[in-house]
Amino acid sequence: MKKSILVALLASSAFVSFNVSAVAIPNDGIITTTACTLLGEQVKLNLSNNVSGAYSCTEATSTIQVAACHKAGSRNTTTVTCANSGDAQNPSWNNASCQDETDTFEITDYRGFRASSLGGKVGAQALGGACTDATVNGLVAN
Repeated sequence: MKKSILVALLASSAFVSFNVSAVAIPNDGIITTTACTLLGEQVKLNLSNNVSGAYSCTEATSTIQVAACHKAGSRNTTTVTCANSGDAQNPSWNNASCQDETDTFEITDYRGFRASSLGGKVGAQALGGACTDATVNGLVAN
């Protein structure tokens, strides 16, 4: 479910660019052209109950990032495959140890999911604490 939420979020925002750093997705899910001057029209990102989401946009690179996590998310140790949510020129790995998409690493606590408009993949990433607006913002902060 978490991955499908994030895919829907990214698909909804794939045709837009944002202009600042991490911002929590508002309760109504609406990102306006005032909040993001590069938007041609407002975008609505729907989050499920108990899901926190954040987005960022960087005018200089025309990059969109979207992240989400669930407040009751798993804390079991999990081996995760490295995912590059960037592109070949601007890799954005889901863990600092990643060098290739065949590498793996362990997440031992809360996790969230992040994607980018640069292409690449949705990747699980350690949150560094329980799912909150602050921790999910950290996944997309530039």
